[in-house]
Amino acid sequence: MTRQEQIYNWLTTGLQQPTDRFSEIFYYDKRDNEFFSILVTDYFMFDENLNIAKDITTTYSKENLETLIDRIRRIENKDVAIISLPRLGNSPNTADTEFISQQTESFLNLNSINIETATIWEVEESGTITIDLKNERESLIKKPWWKVWK
Repeated sequence: MTRQEQIYNWLTTGLQQPTDRFSEIFYYDKRDNEFFSILVTDYFMFDENLNIAKDITTTYSKENLETLIDRIRRIENKDVAIISLPRLGNSPNTADTEFISQQTESFLNLNSINIETATIWEVEESGTITIDLKNERESLIKKPWWKVWK
């Protein structure tokens, strides 16, 4: 499969996400010319200052953690270089291959994205997050859960 086919498949997956389910959020980073997604569970690794929260361990590489923190910070600061993919999953047309293809092309054109040079952010497939729930004296996350989606 070519890189362009991988990008089209990735975009199709992102566009077909239901509007009411946020387990994974899909983006394009203009600065880095890279498509990426963030899992909701990724947010739970960090405290309100985007430091690894106490009682959390992860197998993500240092480089990927730094990239993740940078992107979360930029999303929270509404950086215009980070573009969120629209979610069309509740539309009756999402099963229509032609409709999704048109939406993909529209997204690429409206945002001037060249898939010949763009990449998809690769993270460790076996990346894990472990939360130690034994320590009841301190809350694991001080950030309200609803801010994940803002």
